[in-house]
Amino acid sequence: MSTPLLRLLQGAGFSCGALVVGIAFGLFLTPYMLTCLGENAYAVFVLASLFAGWCAPLDLGLTTTTSRYITRYYVKDDYVGVNETGSTAIILFSGISALVFLLACVAFIVAERYGARFDETGLLGGALFFAGAAFAVSKISDGVRGVVNGALRQELTGATVFVFRILFGLVSFAILYFGGRVIALLVGNLILTVLQLCVYIFLMRRVVPTFHFSFKNFSKKRVRTLFNYSFFTFLAQMGEIAVNRSDLIIIAALMTMSDVARYNLVVVTFMSYFNSFLYETSTWQTNWFTRLASLETTEEDVREQKALQKEVPSRMELSDEFYASRGAITRASNYLSVFMAFGLLAFGRPFIERWIGAEYLDAFPALVVCVLAAGVYRGSAETNSRLLQGLARHQILAVGAMLHGVLNIVLSVLFIKMGLGLFGVALGTALPGLAIYYFWIPNVTCRLIGEKKCVYWTRQIRTTIIAVAATLLPGLLVACFAVPQYTRLAFLAVVCFVLYSAAVCALGLTSAERSLAKAFLRNMFRAKTE
Repeated sequence: MSTPLLRLLQGAGFSCGALVVGIAFGLFLTPYMLTCLGENAYAVFVLASLFAGWCAPLDLGLTTTTSRYITRYYVKDDYVGVNETGSTAIILFSGISALVFLLACVAFIVAERYGARFDETGLLGGALFFAGAAFAVSKISDGVRGVVNGALRQELTGATVFVFRILFGLVSFAILYFGGRVIALLVGNLILTVLQLCVYIFLMRRVVPTFHFSFKNFSKKRVRTLFNYSFFTFLAQMGEIAVNRSDLIIIAALMTMSDVARYNLVVVTFMSYFNSFLYETSTWQTNWFTRLASLETTEEDVREQKALQKEVPSRMELSDEFYASRGAITRASNYLSVFMAFGLLAFGRPFIERWIGAEYLDAFPALVVCVLAAGVYRGSAETNSRLLQGLARHQILAVGAMLHGVLNIVLSVLFIKMGLGLFGVALGTALPGLAIYYFWIPNVTCRLIGEKKCVYWTRQIRTTIIAVAATLLPGLLVACFAVPQYTRLAFLAVVCFVLYSAAVCALGLTSAERSLAKAFLRNMFRAKTE
């Protein structure tokens, strides 16, 4: 297995581990934080966290864009491109950081002047400021991390995220344990965010010695290149936000607040974990497909060299390695998405009953609808998305995301009017997602990269059948032994994962892929021991 691929996969592993740690700390700290702070102070902390979330779209899709272009130029040994793109991106992120910091100052002033009307604690102004300041620092980190990721060293940034995710959780617990309040929590978060930025800067200087940041390397041409790419990434992100955020608004407008709480806790929470995990396991693919495409001449090179003026071919010829990687990665993503869907369906009901109570189980059918659809299409959708991003043909993703957002709103309202309730809201999300990401985008992707549709769909259907078959024995075990008890569910989850992995390796992998998997595990173990 090539070193760049091994590093990318290790980075994906660390990112997934960081996500799991974050979820575990979130599940544990939320009730503890509520007990330590009280409802009013906890509400202030939530509002401060939401403020950072509202600022998130300000990166305009530059996070993915920076890493992608650094990889492109790094593989081609175009160090002028690396230096100009990296410096330009970091300067742009610094500008975004300054804007966020300004918004934090404005939020502080407004909250101090008018917040007393609805904030009896008097903490809101300071909380908004420190939350905004931490997010502003994190934007500079995104630019620096993009340079390191672009050099195909995601294992280092992934390990950094993993370690700091643990530190964030432990520091938050320590602050609460020793009597700290909201401001102490947010100041601790700010300090750790600054330290994380320092680590990224150290890594950038250490592992990308060919990159030299300088204001002189700022290039207007690179700005246009970055924003021409990131614009469609931003549109796709906004479409995803429309899908993820609109459901609760629709339920609040047409149903009851109790329905909002149930749908949020059961469907939104678990689907966000599902999507986040698949996202973290697939982000490396953009850099990998970019690397493969950069080793040969594609239409992007032709456009940059202006050899074809306005005439751009509708399809491209790529190497056998590219198509082999596309096939193997798609199948692996499908196996992962089906197993995660199985996990939510098999363990969701007893876990929800133990976690928040059996009274919330009436929202479980809505979760089933979303999980079934996502389990079928999400794995291949992530791979198709990363492939299109790697080839700079991701405009179709923006169209699909915006279309999904609009159809989600229209169908959800329609199904609620038909009396389907929360089940209808979930159906309104699942049906357009299935149509767009399982059927439409794959067919468009095949046309763009010159892959025969029959090859794609044969692989897709065969993979799904094998994955479903591999869940039969684990499903029987869960049906017989699952109870609303954390330790029992955790033990069963590990057993199910082992059985599923063994079945998939035996039925779904070629001998060459099994050898690659063994080599990957061997190299990971060797790296840890060294």
